[in-house]
Amino acid sequence: MKITPPFAVIVDDEEAIGRFIALVLARLEVESATFQTAKPAIASLDQRWPNIIFLDLALEQSDAIDVLKGLSAKHYTGIVQLMSGGRLPLLEAVQRIGAREGLLLRTPLQKPVRAEAIREVIISLGLTPDPRRPSTSTT
Repeated sequence: MKITPPFAVIVDDEEAIGRFIALVLARLEVESATFQTAKPAIASLDQRWPNIIFLDLALEQSDAIDVLKGLSAKHYTGIVQLMSGGRLPLLEAVQRIGAREGLLLRTPLQKPVRAEAIREVIISLGLTPDPRRPSTSTT
């Protein structure tokens, strides 16, 4: 039986941030796909279902609300990890819409996103083992 590695979608219009998150995820053995706009990110769900979506709240070509509505239309049941550089009214609106659409939104990561914060999210979701914990295997 082949085990499929965890998979994440990253939606951030800042290419460097998307690459940074993808690099951190790769080190945690989480595969990822990065998108700078909503439409191709939503379309990618037809190819592979992510365990988690890292979503920037302030996309330039589209906005996070478009992504949330698209995820809801696809009946996405995974986790949405919001990322925000501020703008409290936008954050509150996105959280209300996400809840109304039945999506599982995590508390936003503050931008600039730190590698340790990404690691903590992935470990807390059980997508990769916590390297700080001793192994519990008994052989």
